[in-house]
Amino acid sequence: MNKSETSSLLSIPSEYESIIQFVAQEAIKEAVGIYQKQMNHTLNEKVKLPILWDEFTEIHNNCISEANKIFFEKIIGSPTQIENFVEVLSETISKSKEEFTKINSDELTTYNENIANDYWERYVKIGLNQETLFESNDEFQKALKAFESAYEKSMMKSPEAAKVIASYMQNQYSDAIDYMTQLGRMNAELAKAMKAKEEAETLQLEALAREEEFRREIEAQKHEREESERNFKMKMEELQANIDQQNKSHEEMKER
Repeated sequence: MNKSETSSLLSIPSEYESIIQFVAQEAIKEAVGIYQKQMNHTLNEKVKLPILWDEFTEIHNNCISEANKIFFEKIIGSPTQIENFVEVLSETISKSKEEFTKINSDELTTYNENIANDYWERYVKIGLNQETLFESNDEFQKALKAFESAYEKSMMKSPEAAKVIASYMQNQYSDAIDYMTQLGRMNAELAKAMKAKEEAETLQLEALAREEEFRREIEAQKHEREESERNFKMKMEELQANIDQQNKSHEEMKER
């Protein structure tokens, strides 16, 4: 049965319109409340933030499934009305998801910044002091490699982690190169080449971070759309079954 067929079969008197709108508002409110409650409970009590984005997505999907279950159990109206209500629910939950996403993103940033700071002081900053200054550019380069290797092993892989190391390449690396140049441990030409290299790597890391964020968002939208379509189809089948039962009852009454 397509939407137009269902619409023609399901006749809703105009006086019921206010009831339909009220039920929809309550269904959306309850569904969003369920989503927020379960997300809060899981992120604050069941896991320790920050978490990797795959785990966050799994939690979000479970919570939105529960919200959709409540919503589609309660919602009434024509197919077109229900589609519109689904859109409102989706937009409202998306806004709520953004808040939880920001919380985890901030936690990931802080976590990776702390790791980067620790390893920077351990491997690089110590060699930028007068008492323990790097003897040569080679020693400086080895320290940078050690810093990057240690960070890569300990970071929580995410766009936030990529942005942190990109920030170091753009700022701390540049300052360190300038300092080594001022002290005569590196010539100006080499310093310029190193800065160009770090700038290129910074741009690449930032692009990869944006690409990963975009990919994650597209996958989330696809999952939510497919689940919504399944729920909508089940609701239409339920409406059709009710219509068939009503028609059957009417025929039986006529025969009497």
